[in-house]
Amino acid sequence: MLLGAVWGCSQSRQGVYDVGRGLADLVESSAPGKTHEEIILVRSWSSKIAELIVHGRWVILAMAVGLLLVSFSAIQGLKVSTKLEALMPEGAQSVKTLQDAMEKAGSFASIQVVVRGESRKQVESALLVLEAVTRPLLWSESVQYFEDISVLERHKLLQLTVPELEQVAKVLEKEVLKAATSEFEKKTGIPLTITLVESGASIISNVKNNVNLTEEELRARIFDEVETERRFISDDGRTQALVIWPKSGFEGLADAKKMVTDIAAIINALDLNAPEDGLHVGIAGRIRNKVSQFDAVINDVVVGLGSSISLIIILLFVHYRRLVVVPLIIVPLVTGIIWTIGVTAVVIGGLNLITIFLALILFGLGIDFGIHNFSRYSEARAGGASHTEAIAIIIGQTGRASLVAGVTTGIGFFALMFTEFRAFREFGFIAGSGILLILVAMYTVFPALLSVLEKHIDWHCSKRKVSKPLGKLLTLGSDYPKATLLAFVPLVAIAFVWAPKLGFEKNFKNIQAERSAEHLWATEQSKNIFKGGHDRAVLVVETLEEVKAIENYFETYAEKDTDSPTIAKLTSVRNFVPDPEQQAARLEVIKRMWAKLEESGPLPAVLVDKAKYLEIDKLETGDLSPAMRRLFLGTKSRPGYLMYIYNSVTMDDADLARQFYDDAAEFEVNGKTYHPASEGFIFVEMLALMKADAVRAVLLVAGVTIFIIFGFVRSFSGAAVVLIPTALVLLFTVAIMAAIDLQLSIINMVILPSLIGISVDNGIHIYERYRETGEDLGVVMAGTGRAASVTTLTTLLGFGGLVTASMGGLRSMGMVAVIGFSVCLLLTWLILPALLRLHERRQQR
Repeated sequence: MLLGAVWGCSQSRQGVYDVGRGLADLVESSAPGKTHEEIILVRSWSSKIAELIVHGRWVILAMAVGLLLVSFSAIQGLKVSTKLEALMPEGAQSVKTLQDAMEKAGSFASIQVVVRGESRKQVESALLVLEAVTRPLLWSESVQYFEDISVLERHKLLQLTVPELEQVAKVLEKEVLKAATSEFEKKTGIPLTITLVESGASIISNVKNNVNLTEEELRARIFDEVETERRFISDDGRTQALVIWPKSGFEGLADAKKMVTDIAAIINALDLNAPEDGLHVGIAGRIRNKVSQFDAVINDVVVGLGSSISLIIILLFVHYRRLVVVPLIIVPLVTGIIWTIGVTAVVIGGLNLITIFLALILFGLGIDFGIHNFSRYSEARAGGASHTEAIAIIIGQTGRASLVAGVTTGIGFFALMFTEFRAFREFGFIAGSGILLILVAMYTVFPALLSVLEKHIDWHCSKRKVSKPLGKLLTLGSDYPKATLLAFVPLVAIAFVWAPKLGFEKNFKNIQAERSAEHLWATEQSKNIFKGGHDRAVLVVETLEEVKAIENYFETYAEKDTDSPTIAKLTSVRNFVPDPEQQAARLEVIKRMWAKLEESGPLPAVLVDKAKYLEIDKLETGDLSPAMRRLFLGTKSRPGYLMYIYNSVTMDDADLARQFYDDAAEFEVNGKTYHPASEGFIFVEMLALMKADAVRAVLLVAGVTIFIIFGFVRSFSGAAVVLIPTALVLLFTVAIMAAIDLQLSIINMVILPSLIGISVDNGIHIYERYRETGEDLGVVMAGTGRAASVTTLTTLLGFGGLVTASMGGLRSMGMVAVIGFSVCLLLTWLILPALLRLHERRQQR
């Protein structure tokens, strides 16, 4: 019995007033602007549709379930991307060059397993075990904890210029004589001094100024031992890294998650994290970063959606005091959202960093249809209308307002498809489709489901008493319209001053998710090993002649750019494999040195193991280690070479990234234009495109909204009632954001069109209720105005839960939502009824 009471109705019946009436009373009232013929027509078609829905409720629900199954099937192939390039137009130059570079390089991403211990020996033992276990993994192409530089060490003399090699020859000659005198003294005991008369001294003196190395440095080239393995190790020797490169074809997000999961499982299985032994192992690298960001986004969306649904359910129950309201509103809403995701999977194929949050956005925007429907239905039933008559009311009257609001919001979103920014286009399509599909669900699934449940509910207790404080608040604007509007004039003036100060978020890290403590530790350790970092631009060129010309270009450019230099260095295969002409000249000197050594008789013991540096031939790119070939030659799928342009400024700050972009993103050499690729360049172009399209998007949405609202209301003063609060909501929201230094980003800016949608929805429903029924404005605000307040509160709660998200972009989205929808709620209570009252007085003149 108790459960039945709660399900049906649990509020007191005393002190009620009749806010609902039967179909005849509502439709045949003295509605302003309605002829008797129009009233009869509305009653006729809405009654027929209501009867059709009531009698065909099970068919409608079965069709909805069928569409859900189709949507679920389509959703199985839906992809999610957190890459920046997924936000850009498909033909963007930065995206094309990055894709070309990826095709040539195979992959820029790797997994780094960092190991830190008490001693180098302890760390190396752990690395050996990890290397042996990870090498056989299905997705692993190469596993290394050092670079094999043996071929470079053997050919190290080829890195010297001809003048430097001539100096080496003289140093070597001195060392030979020094060794000979030493051996002579050992054998005879007689000290020997030899004065070397330098033949060809004038030749040496002519090239002396071209020698960049001292005699000691030249001597070290021959006599100092050089490691043939360059380990990935920190300066203190206690941290080393194992770098794992995946095979081609394992670039997807699911692949990345499997890689990180596999490595984490191996670390746990080997029990390598042993604090008692001072051993600590972590996972870093781009693949780990990608997985970490995706997991954080999904977690924030799931937690945010879960908390939003929970808060909204609580609010609905507190307001309506019925459990039945939950499935009646939530089921059609979720149905429409799932349909939308299914359409998205078929038409677009995936979600990006912005559209992944659309389920949350649509939940907030779409629930207002259900709230208005249930509120109006409850009023009608409490006023004595039958079920079919009440359904006809929400179709013929509430439905008309919902249709205008839905079409206005939907087409406003669709207008974003005319922008260049891909993220805006996809957002516009999905959001616009979602609004219309939810609207369809709310006027098919909702009444069909209601037709199944309504017999088990006592609707007489739907009559509600509005508390005096709430009643005064809801009628404050209408009671004192001019005073209310005048009170807002200085606030509007202040808002106009602050709004233009709103800035864009320029640090991409501020919109990313916070990393776990373990991930942060591993990343910091990785930075201590790989000091060059990964912020670099990649360029694919066809020939070595182009490589040389580009190097010369940037060498000249760097000499001229002394005010704000952003280019640290260039690296290419030419840093390790000299040009054939250079090698031929250098090999000639090296062979001449070897010939002189052979002529001098048996080599001194000290030089025997150094002869290998002279017994060399031409160095080819194919002689390089596999890791170096991968880095500078890429895959064999296409010819060419890879060059890397390293930046000297951080790419996290948009202003500094822009400077590097201006220096290196596009340049011309020998009549050919080059476009290096970088995620940082994409971020720079994305911000520029977003700023340009933001203005266009606002104008498009504003134009569409004004056009549709004016076409619906058919009067300037009536349109102003709906549009002025909407404009003020945006103005105040932007001004408050600027005042508290909450910057606009690619994530939180999606709240702004949502604000337009909710504000227009509130205005249309209240205006249409007043125009249709001719009821006192206080009664309208107590009924539809209160429902509009609930819809705004549910949206606020839906987004407000994001303020605790780990992702900075989502946190800022939650803050913008709290600000914007709070302003929307306030203006719905004050400005909207004040304007409506003035509009009423004008109509009465």
